[in-house]
Amino acid sequence: MQAGATRYARAAIIRQPDPRAVALQPLCQRIAMPLTSITPARELANIKYALDKSAIVAITDRSGKIIHVNDKFCEISKYNREELLGKTHRIINSGYHPREFFIGMWGVISSGRIWEGEIRNRAKDGTHYWVNTCIVPFLDDEGKPYEYVSIRYEITQSKLAEERLKTYAKRLETSNQELQLFASIAAHDLQEPLRKILAFADRLLAKYRASVPEEGQMFLDRIQNSARRMQTLIDDLLSFSRVATRSQAFVDVDLGQLVKDVLSDLEIRIEETGATIQVDALPSVNADPLQMRQLFQNLIGNSLKFSSRERAPEIRIGGGTGSGAHTLWVADNGIGFEEKYLDRIFSIFQRLHGRNDYEGNGVGLAICRRIVERHGGSITAESRPGLGAKFTITLPIAAPDAREVRQ
Repeated sequence: MQAGATRYARAAIIRQPDPRAVALQPLCQRIAMPLTSITPARELANIKYALDKSAIVAITDRSGKIIHVNDKFCEISKYNREELLGKTHRIINSGYHPREFFIGMWGVISSGRIWEGEIRNRAKDGTHYWVNTCIVPFLDDEGKPYEYVSIRYEITQSKLAEERLKTYAKRLETSNQELQLFASIAAHDLQEPLRKILAFADRLLAKYRASVPEEGQMFLDRIQNSARRMQTLIDDLLSFSRVATRSQAFVDVDLGQLVKDVLSDLEIRIEETGATIQVDALPSVNADPLQMRQLFQNLIGNSLKFSSRERAPEIRIGGGTGSGAHTLWVADNGIGFEEKYLDRIFSIFQRLHGRNDYEGNGVGLAICRRIVERHGGSITAESRPGLGAKFTITLPIAAPDAREVRQ
């Protein structure tokens, strides 16, 4: 039997304190069983061959000096076997990990436990590569390590992709923060001149209406209407940006009670439209209570707004919990829409109807989507023209982490 095969044979029969060693027991029993056609030596040679072809393998003595490497180790490190034997793994140390990283690793394996982790190494030509590493200590009769087998798999490409993703995510987060800050500042800065335009136009009409020709009065009315519309747009933009900038901590929210409060706020509008609203059972969720209130107020208000002129509005609200998520929905019998516009209706300042047909600036559903996404969920809708619409929200039962909540 070759020396390498002998070392792998030890790996198969040494009992390890780690539970994963239990998985080796069927293999050990298979090796110990008498075979009619394949000897234990042949089977161990096959195991070694399979391992050498698939993994980067090295064995060190108790002092950490390399006493065996396979071809894949030489290939990725770009050192030949003679350059590696007798050296420690410092020869491929990239300097990326702090000293404490290796102290912790040695603390684990020197106590007879298995260590797993990701390591960035440096090849002979100066290039760097990442490996997913598992180090298994071989224990003597006293339970002390006398050799260590490290089995590695290269993960360089996945780590590079992970780093690129982190970089893009950081840039996106920074860009979003800057955009939110810009929107907030710009909206505040625009409000003051708008207030002056409205104030002076009001004074002009109040004081000089009798002396202003009819055409001039029409122009002033247009100025006032445009200024008020701009004021509404600015307020909507501020509301959209505040979903992230003025968010609150997540707490348990009784959605049943919350919807009752929203319907109370919309009582006059409900009476004016003659709407019938049915509220089914709703779950409690871990969420930002003010944003949940805004979410249902926007969705119910949307159903009231886009009601059919041929029939009184009928709105049904419900939800449930299952498969690790809360599902909430608001359905109506309104004018509906073509589902090819589904993405458009959730975009800010996007409208499917003219301003003269229905009020609003196309911000309400965009705010709904922003709120739901902040809670780690999703929102969608199904509809047909003239047959109403149903908006469905899915929220995870577990609250998203702190970083996600801030976005």
